[in-house]
Amino acid sequence: MAESRSQRVSRPALRVGALLAAILGLLACLSFAGVFSQADGKSNRRVLLGATKNRVTPNCGTKVGPRACVAEGKITGFQVFQKGSQGKNFIVPFNKGKVIAWSIQLSNPLKKDSQKYGPAQQPYFNMLFGKPSKARISILRKVKNGPKYPPRYRLIRASGTQLLNRYFGTEIKFAIKPLNVIKGDIVALTIPTWAPAFWVPYACNNSPSGGLVNPARCANARKYNTWRGSRAPGLCGIGTDAFDRPNEALQKSHPQQKVNSTKRYGCYYDAGRLLYKATVVAR
Repeated sequence: MAESRSQRVSRPALRVGALLAAILGLLACLSFAGVFSQADGKSNRRVLLGATKNRVTPNCGTKVGPRACVAEGKITGFQVFQKGSQGKNFIVPFNKGKVIAWSIQLSNPLKKDSQKYGPAQQPYFNMLFGKPSKARISILRKVKNGPKYPPRYRLIRASGTQLLNRYFGTEIKFAIKPLNVIKGDIVALTIPTWAPAFWVPYACNNSPSGGLVNPARCANARKYNTWRGSRAPGLCGIGTDAFDRPNEALQKSHPQQKVNSTKRYGCYYDAGRLLYKATVVAR
C-alpha cells in the first residue's frame, strides 16, 4: 500500500547512517535506471514491428460500418509501409536479435445471415480458403543473387501455427519460442487458410453510382499503406469466377511454408493493411 503524506518521517528523526544509506541506495537506483532506459529503449534493445499511431480496425463483422468485408488467405505477406509509422515496417533493425512474440488483430465475421449486416461471412471464407482460420509468423531473407524482380525470399524459420477462430473480435498476442533473426530479415505473416485481419478503407469501396466512394482519400491510403504477397505476377487479384468458385489466381495462391525454400513475391498491393505485429529484442 502506498504511504500517505501523514506518514512521512520528520527530518530530525533521521540518523546520519540511515541518511547516508538512503543516498547510496538512491544513487544505485538512478544508475540502474540509466541502464534500463538504454536497454529497453525502442531503438536500442527492443522494437515492436508494425506499431503505428494511425490505428485502424479490421474489416468484417458488425463494427465496421459501410466498409466491405475483406479477408486474406493462402498467402505469406508482409506490410511494407503503413500510415503513422516511419520507414519500412517489418525489417529487423538489430545485427542479431530474437522474435519473442507476435500479435494479430481480428474482426468477428458473421456466422449467419443478418437482415441488418448482410450475408454470413465465415461460411463464405471457409468455402473460399478452407477452415479453420489460422496463421503464424515467418522469417524471410531476401535472395540477392539472380533476378531482382519480382523479389525472391528464402524462408529461414517460422513459429507454430495458431488457430484463430476463438479469438475473433480481439487482438491476441502469442508468446513463442524465440526465433533468431539478423539485420534485414523480414517478419511476415503466413496464412495457410484465411484470417480476418485485414483493413481496407471505406474510401476505396465501389460506390453505387460507379467509381470509388472517395477517390482522393483512397489515393492517400494507397500512398501510405502497401504490402507484398507471395503470389506470382499477374495472379494478384484473387476472387471467384462466375460460378462463385475460386478463380485462377486464388487456385494458384500458396503461402511459403517449407523452411529453406525460395519463393517469388510478385504482388505488391496498396490501400490495405495486414494487421499483425512482432516483438523483436536484440541479442
